[in-house]
Amino acid sequence: MANVTPMKLGIHLPQIGGTADEIAHVARRAEQAGWHSLWVSDHLLVPETGGNIPAIEIMDPIPTLAYAAALTKTIRLATSVLVVPYRNAIHLGKELATLDRLSNGRVIVGAASGWLEAEFNALGAPYQKRGAYTDEAIKLWRELWSMPTPNFDGEFTQLSGMRFGPRPAAGNIPVWIGGISKRAVRRAVELGDGWHGTRMKPEDVATRIGWVKEIAQRTGRSLDGFAISHRVYVGFSDKWTETGGYVQGILAPPAELAAYLSRFNEIGVAEMLITPIGADRGLDKFLDRFEAEVRPHVNAH
Repeated sequence: MANVTPMKLGIHLPQIGGTADEIAHVARRAEQAGWHSLWVSDHLLVPETGGNIPAIEIMDPIPTLAYAAALTKTIRLATSVLVVPYRNAIHLGKELATLDRLSNGRVIVGAASGWLEAEFNALGAPYQKRGAYTDEAIKLWRELWSMPTPNFDGEFTQLSGMRFGPRPAAGNIPVWIGGISKRAVRRAVELGDGWHGTRMKPEDVATRIGWVKEIAQRTGRSLDGFAISHRVYVGFSDKWTETGGYVQGILAPPAELAAYLSRFNEIGVAEMLITPIGADRGLDKFLDRFEAEVRPHVNAH
């Protein structure tokens, strides 16, 4: 373990059903306790019945992070993940650049092409061309974020002679590509600054990390500074239980959770997003136990 770089830990904000006070409490507590990042998810609409995802009501990701940004100073602010084709790419690039400016450069953009066809249809978003739209949007953001008068000639956006700003102070915002398919991993290597997986066991994540290395070697992409991150849904119980269903969560005693999370670190995951399940919205009981009984036994900081 001594030769493994410590893993950074992030916590998901109580974006589903949480109140302003609950979100503020978790954001402040996480920063004070040394968590590396705060995370939010993205759905504008979900099917009332018959969908693969529960009929949740979830706060919009960017305003939620803006609220958290105003209450904190150093903790990173991240998305798991923005569904890029749901929004105009220029407008989204502007919102992200503004959030990055207001937070003094703390934003990490987890981005993906999406999967929920009913949501695409309701929004009039391009489901059949979602991959192409996402690829183009990421290229467009790089231009917008680095040039005061960007020029871009794509399938979905043509831009010249127009002023864009403010731009991120660093000239860029890290974009970590979400998804578990080989196409998503290829997008991460070709266009992203990292890869963000979700709801997989360590052996499945190890397979994707292998894909990252293979594609990088084939394309000549350096992986220096390339982030490997993953999202898990975990909670506490007296015995090991796999929830199945949409979240594919793990409920277990603290020692078993610590051992499970450590396996991700050992295969090369640099940042782990913890999404609590079976917890109160204020997350106090979960965080009390996690910080006292799990975190000290994981190679994390």
